[in-house]
Amino acid sequence: MGLICIQTCVYCMKKTNSSNEFTDRSPIINFLQVQQNQIEINLEHEMRELRAHGMSRLEEKYETAQKQHELKLQLIEQQIKDKENELQLMLNFRSAGKQKSLKEQFLLDLQINVIAKNGEKSAEGNQRIYEVMRDYIKDNDDMTGSSFDEISTDTPVYHLVDFIKAIKKCRIVDISTTDQSSTDIQINCTSSKAMEDFLTAISSNGFHQELFELRRWLLVQCDIESHDIIANCSSNGIEKVKQRLYFTGVTRSMTCTEHQHTQCTLYCPDHDTFLCTACRESKHGTCLGIKQVTSERSYVEQKRRLNIKSIKGVYSVRIDNTLINRNKNDQDECIITSMCMLPNGEVLLADILNNRLKKLDSSYKVISHCDVTEHPFSVCYIGNDTAVASLSGNSIQYVNISDNINLTQLVKLDHECYDLACHGDTLYICSRYTIYNYNKDCTQQHVLYHYPDKTYSPLIAISDNGERLYFKAKTDLTTTDDKGNHLFDEQFDGYRLRDICMVGEGIVLVLDETNSIHQLDYNGKKHRTVDNMPLNISFPQSMCFDRERCRLIVGGSEDKIHVYKCEFLPS
Repeated sequence: MGLICIQTCVYCMKKTNSSNEFTDRSPIINFLQVQQNQIEINLEHEMRELRAHGMSRLEEKYETAQKQHELKLQLIEQQIKDKENELQLMLNFRSAGKQKSLKEQFLLDLQINVIAKNGEKSAEGNQRIYEVMRDYIKDNDDMTGSSFDEISTDTPVYHLVDFIKAIKKCRIVDISTTDQSSTDIQINCTSSKAMEDFLTAISSNGFHQELFELRRWLLVQCDIESHDIIANCSSNGIEKVKQRLYFTGVTRSMTCTEHQHTQCTLYCPDHDTFLCTACRESKHGTCLGIKQVTSERSYVEQKRRLNIKSIKGVYSVRIDNTLINRNKNDQDECIITSMCMLPNGEVLLADILNNRLKKLDSSYKVISHCDVTEHPFSVCYIGNDTAVASLSGNSIQYVNISDNINLTQLVKLDHECYDLACHGDTLYICSRYTIYNYNKDCTQQHVLYHYPDKTYSPLIAISDNGERLYFKAKTDLTTTDDKGNHLFDEQFDGYRLRDICMVGEGIVLVLDETNSIHQLDYNGKKHRTVDNMPLNISFPQSMCFDRERCRLIVGGSEDKIHVYKCEFLPS
């Protein structure tokens, strides 16, 4: 029916068109003109405008999302950095506890930040937490025991405050806010043990659960949606406490209890323990929330330099018994090609000409020695009262160093053995052109790195976290990662390198043939020459660093070792 009506109208229009009874504005005539293709409808321009508008809106949304993503990444990076600083400080206090208890008061600021969905700080969320926390602390100004109504809507805030108050010898002394961007809680810890307990508590899973409840409280009770709640100690407060620890001479490192030569670089909140990377793989594989204590980030940013404060003394390492045991006297000059620190503060030396290993006590007096079958090039400690020495006959000699030095197992390898180092359960051995890694009993050989130009490479050192390896290539120092990927080469003006050792805190020391000692950073880049180094040693050969007493020990070819007192100074 509709079609008939249209056709009738069209017929009528045709009959009346000649008599001009209808104007051009008639919708029926317009319709007829469209039908007759007399009017062009051009949609292309409109589609272009619509497409441009859509792309513009899409670009705006993308830029907004990109900015939010970058903000969130920056927050995560800062959170990781802050947590590393907290854990490093906890490690320092735990090391201090092994030496002496510091009866001093320490102040730290715990900052609580609410992060909005867009990655920025939520002023509304932070202000709400601050107000409730301020009123609760004011009502309980004794800063000790607290009481509150368990059915209160603000209970999660009260729980967080009481969690902090429950830490022994820790007291909340002030609470403030900075432009509504964070809630700052000032904590006074009355001893090094209290500070360690506080840092342990805020790194625990229980504390993170309190923050989770706080975030849920903001959403349910306050209608404030957040992306995250971050609680970290202020970096300024941590640095001030660290400086006080440095002035007291507290050790700034801790060796793993399972792998005594290896530095702890990880923290497990499930077991409240520091561990090395080898322990993580073998014993903590199922633990959640394992955190890095030190990393490349903190190494790169470290701004400390090692300085020689004074010479401690020059000590003889020659065995010369004129009355008894004449056959045990050193027949040749003592050339110390390698040395390493033992966990109890003793020192193990390799005397290459006399084919002997020698152990010194903490006053650098020879207290034990043993003969080996070939020239010893290098020694290192691998844990459990065991050390290994690389010998000139393609051999690795295991020795027990618990009392007197006693030879145990001799392992023959299919390549030369010049230098060696150990990290965790992995033993690294240098041949002339290749770096190998083994397990501790020298099986399961793998090639880690090979010099394509057949460059002589007899020296190796490993960073505390096991992620950087440093070895000599004639007059250069090569840095790789723990997978053998080449990272960096540093040149030393044509002078041959004699030894490499790790100081800690991302500092690498390199000894060259001119009696100069160079300080390098974590990535193997030359930082500076160590100041006040009064070396006057004929043919310097080896060195090691005593972290417990902050001393540098250097050996050469004159029957003696030189011991220097060191100090860390700001760059």
